[in-house]
Amino acid sequence: MMNVTYFRPRKPGPEVEIEDAVVGQVANLFPNEGHLAWMAGSLPVGSGMPDLVLVMCDPKVTSLANFDLPDSHILSYLHSVGHATSETITKRVGGKRKKTLRCLDELVNANAALVHSNTYSLSPNWRDTLPEVITIEAKVKNWKRAVEQAVRNRIFSHKSFVALPSLVAVRVQNEDIFQNYGIGLLSVSNDEVRIIRRAPRNQPRVWAYYYQLVFHAANHLSESL
Repeated sequence: MMNVTYFRPRKPGPEVEIEDAVVGQVANLFPNEGHLAWMAGSLPVGSGMPDLVLVMCDPKVTSLANFDLPDSHILSYLHSVGHATSETITKRVGGKRKKTLRCLDELVNANAALVHSNTYSLSPNWRDTLPEVITIEAKVKNWKRAVEQAVRNRIFSHKSFVALPSLVAVRVQNEDIFQNYGIGLLSVSNDEVRIIRRAPRNQPRVWAYYYQLVFHAANHLSESL
């Protein structure tokens, strides 16, 4: 079973059992294909808190362990705009110029950012540092609420799933909402977990959240290596 980093205490119950079943099968459901893999439970991301987040990482991600949060803001900004001067970056991400310059130096030294004549850009191989971000919302009965949460998760994930008990999953699998919003569906029966609707690949849209995941993964993976 994959180790999971939980960010809040867990309350025993049927939804926890669904989560545990998914975690027990996650390596078979979503092979890491040679990437480093990190999994989190109830991780605050923006205004949400997905039940499970599976992050596939390029091994170089660990070079960003112990960096400050402003570094993730800088990377997300550079991902969005392409390139900018240190003055512009300071204005856009907030904070003091001295701290911004220190963060930029750290990112350049880690080869995450490039600099030329005081203009900074994101290193090309850091635009896809997390090749796959998969989120999963587990519910027992209120499947529509799970879908709402899964739709929200698509702003920073590549694939978003709902995990439901098998009887519920089979009953709702043909609902239009899954296709309309690009949500996948996992059927859970005891310890057996099956993908009965695949999630189409989605492009993350809020890069600030994406790079928060980069830094979370960097810190936790570096501790286990």
